[in-house]
Amino acid sequence: MTNDQAQDARRRRIVVASTLIGATVEWYDFFIFGTMSALFLNQLFFPNFDPLTASMLSFMAFATAWIARPIGGVLAGHLGDRIGRKTVLYWSFMLMGVSTTLIGLLPTYAMAGPISAVLLVLLRVVQGLSVGGEYGGAVITLVEHADKSKRGFYGQLSQVGTLLGLLLGNVTFFVMSGLDRSALMEWGWRVPFLLSAVMLVLGVYIRSKMAESPDFVKAKADGEMEAQPLVTVVRDYPRQLLSVMFAQAAPNTFFYLCVVFMVSYGVKTLGFSQTQMLGAVCVGAVAEVLALPLFGIVCDKIGRRKLLVCSLVFLGLAAFPFIYAVQSKSYVALVVGYVMIMGLGHSAALASIPSLFAEMFPTSVRYTGLSVAYQSSGALFAGPLPLIATALVAAQGGQLWLFAGYAVLVAVVSLIAIMAGVPHHSLLPVVKKRQAYTPVVGT
Repeated sequence: MTNDQAQDARRRRIVVASTLIGATVEWYDFFIFGTMSALFLNQLFFPNFDPLTASMLSFMAFATAWIARPIGGVLAGHLGDRIGRKTVLYWSFMLMGVSTTLIGLLPTYAMAGPISAVLLVLLRVVQGLSVGGEYGGAVITLVEHADKSKRGFYGQLSQVGTLLGLLLGNVTFFVMSGLDRSALMEWGWRVPFLLSAVMLVLGVYIRSKMAESPDFVKAKADGEMEAQPLVTVVRDYPRQLLSVMFAQAAPNTFFYLCVVFMVSYGVKTLGFSQTQMLGAVCVGAVAEVLALPLFGIVCDKIGRRKLLVCSLVFLGLAAFPFIYAVQSKSYVALVVGYVMIMGLGHSAALASIPSLFAEMFPTSVRYTGLSVAYQSSGALFAGPLPLIATALVAAQGGQLWLFAGYAVLVAVVSLIAIMAGVPHHSLLPVVKKRQAYTPVVGT
């Protein structure tokens, strides 16, 4: 190995470590709020409402971050395409860590009245702005540092960080659930948020060591920067923008069904304990973490588009069997359903999405295009998911079959979006005096 090759290998190791650890901490911060909204939020910050209304309000607080995420994606995308990926990732991480720690210090409704709920929502919005910049930056940094033949494998590592963050958050709540109810409601719920302060220090140090993307450095040296990346994306790449937005709908729907809504439904309707539901999520997350690298390799072998299409078909077909397993009230069947959705269907989608979506936009607007499309999809489909599910279940008297039909419909929409948006061989023309950009996607 030459000296240059050794330096490249070292640079990639640092990028992988910083992105993986940073994404783990960032998504830990984001996901613990989702867990709290399913289990504690209604009682701590909305106690003066009936249980259904309080749950709806807590899920609305959860959804506010999804409204903020597209705004964060626009801001981070503009800066990431103008000044670099590294700087934006560093500050998005700082923003998330500080806002999450402050949530752990908030007074509850019993202490401060309605102002507590207002402060909670404001900090949740800050979380949304932060994570709006995190996803696109993490994915692009990994993809742009990788050889083109291994972009599927490297891209999925950012998703491993997402799942590790979910797993870490649920394990933390799992440990805290050993407290008696009064201690848990008085101070125990704060611990997962306050732990973010410790992880913030580690994450900031690691992110500071990360190198800038070679693709961005080259584009800047060649004078290929865009003055207004968002304008360029909307004007020149509307097909890619819409394709990513709607192709991401099904993975978002099935994922947040499992990790947010079903936790609440399992405890309040099916009679499972909080420990059991968090355990089911952890089993699903472990299955997905183990499956992601394998699907990353498959992604590079057969093509990103093929793998995503297969995963969407699987998710659509698995919706009703999953709901049947849930409504059987068998915990074993529930766990098997989690492994089926998260460990197979969702993990295959998650492995193909980073490299596929990133390669749909040129370097000069990649951060903006990916972030805006991905986060807009989240605002449309993921954020409202607990509210939609709660409303559909209430309309059917506590049954989940109507929601299962909704999930299948979303899977069909995503399938159509990716089939129409990423044809086998596409030359997507770009206006101005630039060459047509051809997405480098697997078939």
